[in-house]
Amino acid sequence: MAHEIREQLIQTIIKTFGYTRKQAENLFIELMLCVKRKDLITVFRMGEESQDIDLAILTALLRSQGSSQIDQLMLALHWNRVDIARNYFYHGHQWVEDELYQIMMSALIHDKVEFVQLLLENGIYMQKFLTISRLEELYNTKEGPPNTIHFVMKDIRKLRK
Repeated sequence: MAHEIREQLIQTIIKTFGYTRKQAENLFIELMLCVKRKDLITVFRMGEESQDIDLAILTALLRSQGSSQIDQLMLALHWNRVDIARNYFYHGHQWVEDELYQIMMSALIHDKVEFVQLLLENGIYMQKFLTISRLEELYNTKEGPPNTIHFVMKDIRKLRK
């Protein structure tokens, strides 16, 4: 970077934040380190109605982690962002059945109705998913609402009709 541009940026930092020369130089160095990984920068504009801060944070997390699709879908579930989870199904990812079962189990345990519905719409068959061992696990879970099994059994009855 040209010395003139560097100096201009440091002067802007001093004027904008009221920093000393040393503080401004330190901030400039930190900024330069950040822009080396500009693919990880997410801009959030406060005050814009269409902006949703939790969406911006979650999107930044998903981009930065380089984690697997299943981990990203699980993170969307824990943040209760079915809108983001929906994108994973629309972009044609071929899911392994066990991965979806893992998400379904977590959605049931944590009472994420929209996620359960999304999974049912995208290839989970409750009759195949709901084994005796999974029923026991749902029944005995310490997480989620105390009546999870009630809702699961109600769904099974609907499916059998």
